[in-house]
Amino acid sequence: MIDIENAKRVFLEYVKKYDINNGRIKLKMIHILKVAQNCKDIAISLGLDDEKIALAQLIGIFHDIGRFEQVRLYNTFSDKDTGLDHAEYSLKVLYEDGLITKFINTNKYDDIIKKAVYYHNKAKISEEVTADALLFSKIIRDADKMDIYRVINEDDMKDIFWYDKFENLDISDELIKTFKDTHFIKYKDVKNNADLILVFYGYVFDFNFNYCLKYIMDEKYLQRFYERIKITFKSENINKKVKEVIEICNDYMKQKINKSM
Repeated sequence: MIDIENAKRVFLEYVKKYDINNGRIKLKMIHILKVAQNCKDIAISLGLDDEKIALAQLIGIFHDIGRFEQVRLYNTFSDKDTGLDHAEYSLKVLYEDGLITKFINTNKYDDIIKKAVYYHNKAKISEEVTADALLFSKIIRDADKMDIYRVINEDDMKDIFWYDKFENLDISDELIKTFKDTHFIKYKDVKNNADLILVFYGYVFDFNFNYCLKYIMDEKYLQRFYERIKITFKSENINKKVKEVIEICNDYMKQKINKSM
């Protein structure tokens, strides 16, 4: 049986190695615990048994554990700029460095954990992933994005965004076109903080479970983030583009939720 309370204790002990006064470290610590709770809520909504609910929570704790070293070394969450894939680095911390043994005393879930952590930040989950690993990969991807929407609405914008500059920017017209055509922005195409706005809104189109979409709508996260954008970026061009993006996102969410009713 997975002891999730012990797992939380081990995680908090691990985080003590890092500077909790660093805004990004604190943000990530809280994010991981929130994601673990989201994993639990999603698993319950799917009717999973207690052991699978605990496994989902454990994966939530694991998914970003490599971020702490990334922030310590580079003080950014940008995988592109650091050359460090944080999902793969999380697996290094867990399995190569042996941290996994402090969390759980069995290897029966290793394949599921490895696949779910690896694919939580990838553009798509491989079609070769088996059923159990696929389910937990979908759960962690949704749980992660659910809390990213909380983070971008509550935490310091300077900790959330990759770069220091916010003023005198605009969202690339080319990326706006890409967003409208595909609803997806590649991290490598993000050149500044304004472009990154589209990445956050694009997460809407990658949710697997309507439970999560409904949560995003109920919390009014998209509109609330727009209000923060207006204050932070101080750009009419950005305001106009974001309003259009929000309309596209809202139309999609309403249609997806209505189809399931």
